[in-house]
Amino acid sequence: MSNNNELISIIVPVYNVQKYLDRCMNTLLNQTYKNIEIILIDDESPDSCPQMCDEYKRIDQRIKVVHKLNEGLGFARNSGLEIARGKYIIFVDSDDYVTENMCELLYQSAKKYDADVVYGGIFYADGKNIKESKAVTKERIWKGNKEVKSLLLDFIATKPQEKKDTIMEVSVWKALFRKKIFDDYNINFVSERQFISEDIIFDIDYLSKCNCVVAIPEPVYYYCVNPNSLSKVFRTDRFYKVKKLYKEIIRKLTPIYGIEVVNKRGDRFLIARARTNARQIVRHEKIIGKKEMISALHSICEDEDMKEIFRRYPIYLLPFKYKLVAYLMKYRCYHILKIVLGR
Repeated sequence: MSNNNELISIIVPVYNVQKYLDRCMNTLLNQTYKNIEIILIDDESPDSCPQMCDEYKRIDQRIKVVHKLNEGLGFARNSGLEIARGKYIIFVDSDDYVTENMCELLYQSAKKYDADVVYGGIFYADGKNIKESKAVTKERIWKGNKEVKSLLLDFIATKPQEKKDTIMEVSVWKALFRKKIFDDYNINFVSERQFISEDIIFDIDYLSKCNCVVAIPEPVYYYCVNPNSLSKVFRTDRFYKVKKLYKEIIRKLTPIYGIEVVNKRGDRFLIARARTNARQIVRHEKIIGKKEMISALHSICEDEDMKEIFRRYPIYLLPFKYKLVAYLMKYRCYHILKIVLGR
């Protein structure tokens, strides 16, 4: 592909990934779309990553390196945005990797539809097997404020009768974003240390300003399932953090949609997250013990927000497996819940 196409900035936060950084960088440096800049953000990594980043900068003039104090993933991305010169932005996590035509595929769709963001498909890799996500099976376009606003709600949570809790994965990797939206509306990332999913907060801020969103079925990103990653490690305070995120979602969306609409989506969001958290608790029984497991399940099911949601939400409309777990949580049937979630 010609170098005369518009510049794409690829922002790569780097922290404690010396085992994976070469794999990631090899796929970025060999992109079929050549007019790119790769911005490596060394977030005060304690391993050899800072030196590796500098070596990459030495061998390829398309690479920029920022060394900064450790503040986490969200703020590392912000540091990249501050110096990015591209018309489009792509975020890649340094322990993952991408297809070599990622930039080309996403850029072609962005130009074809004048899109503010293009989402690609995902491969999930666990070191032994690679599985393709089927969240998007054909090209989809959301055009105009009304359609994009509807999509944003589906990013948070779908309607009760829908089979899936969300329309697709909310993570910002696998996508190409128009830089002008960031600049015009001063959009950046919150810290994952403040909210358990900084990507959802970003999605609300960014998508609410978009006029055209595209999703393509072609997989462009390899998400590597690392059991030691932040998203996989069991934490006893996870539901507290989910509740904090839930309240922020309600706060941000209410001025856009009104409280009645937002509550319906927010309710399913919290039910889904509570179910996931309960499953993690059950599957960690051998680590935390039976007594602590029951106590942790109790704290979720007895939560005042959960009890209010169970009172007002049409649980009977949910798909069977979700409906079953919701009723078991509502009526605090912990021992049956353990059997169902432990499968």
